[in-house]
Amino acid sequence: MSTATLMTVEQFEQLPQDDAVRYELKNGELVEMANAKFGHERTKAKIARILVAYILQHPTGDIYSETAFSLSESRVCAPDVAFLTTESAAKGDPEHIYRGAPELAIEVVSESENAADLREKIQDYLDAGSKAVWAFYPKLRVVAVYDQSSVREFRGDQVLEAPEILPGFQAKVNQFFE
Repeated sequence: MSTATLMTVEQFEQLPQDDAVRYELKNGELVEMANAKFGHERTKAKIARILVAYILQHPTGDIYSETAFSLSESRVCAPDVAFLTTESAAKGDPEHIYRGAPELAIEVVSESENAADLREKIQDYLDAGSKAVWAFYPKLRVVAVYDQSSVREFRGDQVLEAPEILPGFQAKVNQFFE
């Protein structure tokens, strides 16, 4: 039986900022995030670049990188990349962690990432209101798209799109891994 003191989102927000260490909150417990390797960051940068290019042409919201989202009173996640509509972003308090889930959460999956933990995080995003979660697997060059009713995998020249979230957005999976 664990005797650890569980933390709330409010307590999580009060932690001192340390640029060398990043945390998420899972079931009230601090989870230290591993430092990302160059390949992970390169994939994240390509995702952000492709989505920002879309947003410049379709100004429906903004792209965020490693922004903390309070999914519940005991869960804070910082997806690698996220999309919030302009309307949703307006509800956020600039002085606090965003309360709620992004419309689209994107995770770049590291080789060392625990599959069960990742799947739980994806479900947490969906349960908190994300319309979709994209999981990028750089080594496999695959994107798994999760929504409330299904999971689909895309690879190669298959076109990734999200008409309900990003109307008109289309990109071949290969573009993210070039």
